Amino acid sequence: MIYNLPSLGEILMKFKHLFSTLLLSLSICSLAIADEGHGDIPARIPRKHWSCKEIEELAVKYSAVKKLPKKTTLEKKELVAPLLAVMEKVLTKCQMQGKEAVPAEDLERLAALHEALKEELAQYESYQTLREGIEKMLAKPELPPFEYKVGVNGFLRGEGIGNLRLTDFGYTPGHGEGRFVYRVKPYAYWHPTDWLDIHAEGQGYGYTGGSHQEYNKFSLYQGFIEARLPGSELFTLKGGRQEFSYGSTFIIGPDSFFDGLTFDAARLRIKPVEPLTIDLLVGAYATPFSGGVEGNLAGAYATYAFSEGNTVEAYVFRDSGSIDHHAGEYLAIWGLRGTAKGGPLSLEVEPVFESGRAFNTIKGGNDGIEAYGGHVDLTLESVTLGFNNKLFASYAYGSGSENAANGVTSAREFKTPNNDNSLMGDMSVIADMSGVTVSGHHASGLQIYTLGLGVDLTKEINFSATGRYFVANAVENGFSKHLGLETDFTLTWNVGEGFSVIVGYDRFFSAGFFRNASASGRDIDYGYLMLQFDLAKSKPRIKPLKQSPPA
Repeated sequence: MIYNLPSLGEILMKFKHLFSTLLLSLSICSLAIADEGHGDIPARIPRKHWSCKEIEELAVKYSAVKKLPKKTTLEKKELVAPLLAVMEKVLTKCQMQGKEAVPAEDLERLAALHEALKEELAQYESYQTLREGIEKMLAKPELPPFEYKVGVNGFLRGEGIGNLRLTDFGYTPGHGEGRFVYRVKPYAYWHPTDWLDIHAEGQGYGYTGGSHQEYNKFSLYQGFIEARLPGSELFTLKGGRQEFSYGSTFIIGPDSFFDGLTFDAARLRIKPVEPLTIDLLVGAYATPFSGGVEGNLAGAYATYAFSEGNTVEAYVFRDSGSIDHHAGEYLAIWGLRGTAKGGPLSLEVEPVFESGRAFNTIKGGNDGIEAYGGHVDLTLESVTLGFNNKLFASYAYGSGSENAANGVTSAREFKTPNNDNSLMGDMSVIADMSGVTVSGHHASGLQIYTLGLGVDLTKEINFSATGRYFVANAVENGFSKHLGLETDFTLTWNVGEGFSVIVGYDRFFSAGFFRNASASGRDIDYGYLMLQFDLAKSKPRIKPLKQSPPA
């Protein structure tokens, strides 16, 4: 297995010639053109209307539980839940047996209903979670994808904080500062054939503001070629600078709130049967935006999808990345992830074990790593007083030890990489499952209890409120294990296509450990206003005209 690789350098050399052929070019696939339906559906319709007949027939054929109300006249919005139930059944069938298992006529009927009710469907959060799969299922293969797409995306953010330094997120009672942060990514994409993608993406990231902060960095963020076997999804090879994002990004993610994270890497995706996907990857941290981390990453990630929202995943990674690397150091990550969805309830479970070698500065040699962690998340979707809402709760655990708290060895601390996963909260006061250091005193390992609520106030505006309580697993003698409560309030407004505005206010109520370590009980306040944007220009690839047969 990759975990036993003797030298990642030897493997990376095999991809040297592949990387040298990668050219900066054009970016990101576009969706196929939407289907045309039978026409608009009025606000009130008789039961004999074509839309009702189609939904009733499809519901019987695919054994959908949700039925149309038994009324002679229906409101347009009453069609949505039964249609969504049919789409879930058909999507599951496509995922399990392949798209060819569903008659093309049925997909066309669903596409017509989807087009006529797309605005009403968008108000259902359960539809949003299935949207990508549904649109892919309903897309007609004969419609040409975009030949090229060029644009720019990113964010502009103004932020201010009290009792914390933004440069290193160190607790500093009595200190306050603000700054302006930008992340701008011009990109270009070229899709010359159905089996070849070429992508180039630059990035400018920086900030200016309080405490004499000034940072600007411009470099290549992504640049890759992705090719698969023509007419098949069995093998897909992607080589070049690229992001890796798996599962809920608990272990590997793109660090999107800051400057991102990419790798100079090759990834081979194998899809032997429809429900199973296996990724094999090997590469090195791309240092322009790695936060000073250097080293290699190799691994495998397998996903088996029983149906939409019901999956089993297994992975193993060997990560030698660090800021101050010593010979023989590496982290081996072994994980399982399962998701289950039943009606409005969703469950996610992800246990992880870590092994490897970590340098011990006291003894001048490497210690054996033996750490573990994971999380359990539960989500309930519902409609209350006409508002779509999502209630979520989670528990996360990362092992720690008294030796780590006392500065002896960190071998039993569970570590999560620099990927800004959502379980840690929005403020980065506590940014890693290994714990937190305040004024030179370390709290080792974490337990995180989370409860939150998100509400769609309108189709364009969402409000969320989340509380996370942090408890350490090990501290110095006489110190409290209670770290504090972080509350995050976020208002998101989707202004229009390609634009959204996010306003956030967060407060960290410091508990006993912070008072023990710093002799201060001051809380931390953080607020921000952020504009996200994605502006693009694209050209559909023109399908060649068929030649008329000779007369």
